[in-house]
Amino acid sequence: MSDRRENVKKVKQITGIIRSWLRTWLMGPSREASLPPINAHLDRYEAALDAFETAEANAVALLTALTQRDRIAVVVAERGAMPKIVQRLAELDHRLRRAVPRVPSANWDAWRQVLNPPPDRWWWWLNEAQTKAEEKRNLPWMLLVGVLMPITLSLAVGIVQRIWGGGPDPLSVVSTVLTLALTSSPLTKQGRELAGWLMDKVHLPTRYRSETMLGAACLAFVVTLILRLALPAVAVTCNNHGYALLQTGDLTGAQQAFARAVAINPDYAAGYYNLADAYVEVGDNERAQSLYNQALALDRTLDLAYNGLGYVLVLQGKPEQAIPVLYTGLSFAQDNAARAALWINLGRAYLEARRYDEAEEALNRALALAPEEAAAYCTLALTGKMLERPDDEDTLHWENCLRYADATTPRGQELAAMARAHLQRLEEER
Repeated sequence: MSDRRENVKKVKQITGIIRSWLRTWLMGPSREASLPPINAHLDRYEAALDAFETAEANAVALLTALTQRDRIAVVVAERGAMPKIVQRLAELDHRLRRAVPRVPSANWDAWRQVLNPPPDRWWWWLNEAQTKAEEKRNLPWMLLVGVLMPITLSLAVGIVQRIWGGGPDPLSVVSTVLTLALTSSPLTKQGRELAGWLMDKVHLPTRYRSETMLGAACLAFVVTLILRLALPAVAVTCNNHGYALLQTGDLTGAQQAFARAVAINPDYAAGYYNLADAYVEVGDNERAQSLYNQALALDRTLDLAYNGLGYVLVLQGKPEQAIPVLYTGLSFAQDNAARAALWINLGRAYLEARRYDEAEEALNRALALAPEEAAAYCTLALTGKMLERPDDEDTLHWENCLRYADATTPRGQELAAMARAHLQRLEEER
């Protein structure tokens, strides 16, 4: 009986061996037998990750690591994994997540399209997860950039509008370049692409890029704010330049400089006054009158604006309107030069109004304040003629007018020419 059982056992063993051999011969090696040990896959995976700690951190090394991670996933799915294997794999996966930002040139979309990985293989979407994490981390910085840049752009546009108001020149070109630079900000697609390109060129790590953009936004804001605060000083510089040009007879250049001064600083009363003077010189009295009124609207104490407005009213044949304007200017005059100029124009106004005695009195007051004022002598000579003063007295006034006329200015040349003409006439009458 025992021999029979022993024979049956041997037959079953032989049958099992035959079945195993037939299965191997007909179906090929099993899936389990074809897979190498998981430790070998982990070693290859670790070697691929080691490349990122050297100069070999490139797209090829990253793709190698990802495909090796795929093989490990297949082995784990088929055979399972022991706790030690799981722990080691978790450590390597952590290294993979840290390595991804080192390869910004990786073409993730093309890889996914070719390999078509299943959704559960998270490592093929690491770039998207990294991007979302970076966006979340950078959100506060970008919000600050989003607040600063509109303010900066608004200030910059205002600066450019004011500077362009007086006509193009090198200063205008500089302001335009500033605005173009600001419009290439992180708020625009072009600005972000430009910023990214520049940061790639300097090899700036991704984790510092938002802070860098915020720093650039802060710098742009500070520079623009400084330029905005400096506009009044720039307006004064333009005004002084225009005044120098006006004294040399360059009326066109003076007008442009004064126009730029009031465009840069619309609250600059002296700029409007000087621009009005330039229009008086070219004979545009209506425009000059409007500008004098603008100057006085900004500064009711600007004595020279009253003087200019009174003079324009005299030129327009409105001496009776000019007289109260000039007296108002006298009430605000701060120095003898301003008072003398106002008394001279009062003398002209009285002369045009045929109030000759008052004209003579006003002109004598002007000469008491400014004894070398050529315009006062010329106007006094004209007034003396109307009062039928002796020719010798008129001759003295015309000679003084010629003596003190400033031949380097257009107005002085005009007074000198008038004095010569009258002196010649008086000489001929003798």
